[in-house]
Amino acid sequence: MRLLSILISLLCLLPASSRTVANPLIEARVAVQNETQSGFTRAHSRVTLSAEESGRVESVNGDVGDRVDAETPFACLDNTYLKLELRTNQAEQQALQVDMAYYRKEVVRYSKLVKKNSSSESQLDSAQRNLDKTRNQLKTLSIAEKILKEREERLCISVPQGWQIIKRFVEPGQWVNGGEPVVEVGDYSRLIVPFALSVTEFRALMQQQDQEQGLSVNLPDYQLVLPVQLIRLSPAFDERSRKIHFELQLNEGLPAHRGGMRVELSLSIPTRSGAVVVPKQALQQRYEQYWMRRPDGSEIPVVYLGRVNGSDGDWVRVTSPQIKPGDQFQMIVE
Repeated sequence: MRLLSILISLLCLLPASSRTVANPLIEARVAVQNETQSGFTRAHSRVTLSAEESGRVESVNGDVGDRVDAETPFACLDNTYLKLELRTNQAEQQALQVDMAYYRKEVVRYSKLVKKNSSSESQLDSAQRNLDKTRNQLKTLSIAEKILKEREERLCISVPQGWQIIKRFVEPGQWVNGGEPVVEVGDYSRLIVPFALSVTEFRALMQQQDQEQGLSVNLPDYQLVLPVQLIRLSPAFDERSRKIHFELQLNEGLPAHRGGMRVELSLSIPTRSGAVVVPKQALQQRYEQYWMRRPDGSEIPVVYLGRVNGSDGDWVRVTSPQIKPGDQFQMIVE
């Protein structure tokens, strides 16, 4: 008994840092704060279609808001003069085909006469030249016919299947010049929302995308949470805002296919104060100062910032210039 009493007395005389640590250890986590970015939906693609030819508008099919069928052109210009040019071209080709048949017979006839020495070589050459010249003229007219038909097809302005009309610029009977806008259309089957984030915010977005649940946004006006996909990430640097510009795409569960719906993107980013979160049991309060104990027994003063809402367990936020995320501390077991 006397020996045991001596050992206990010696242990009591040792400093706290040299005593054996038996308390469990915890790791300080980075403290995050929720930030919400707002944006509005818009068409995935938006295009203004223009007239390729000049002419008078003969027909217009569709009005603002209509979904367009690709088989029915939105508008067509009057093709009367092009049809007349095509008929003239075809008549000239028929005349040249008659000439070709004649010159072909002449070439055959003069070839037989030359073999019999009944005609000169120059007459045969002249007939062959006339045949070749007519053949080339016919090829030129054939190419001109294809150009006229292509121009005739381009008198009609077609819209991609399923796109919607945003704005129309023409009416039947109106004259338009080549290059003038005819209709503005958009693809609202998929919606996009543009955002601009700082480097820290964008890093938090990428971390959220790598998680199993992926990215999602909130539509507060419809009380919906929808999955989104990151698209169109700009590599450019915006010198004014110093932010990264990108777009999120909504495909599924859309309550409406239109622009202007408010979308909220929530991000969990590290607090700018450099605070960490630890279990409440890792704190000691003596008088009005809070302390945390490292595994070697040394104690560090910390500033208590309050409890963490919505966390699993009783966690608190603290800050100290001597603490960073990942540091280990003892749990204080009473």
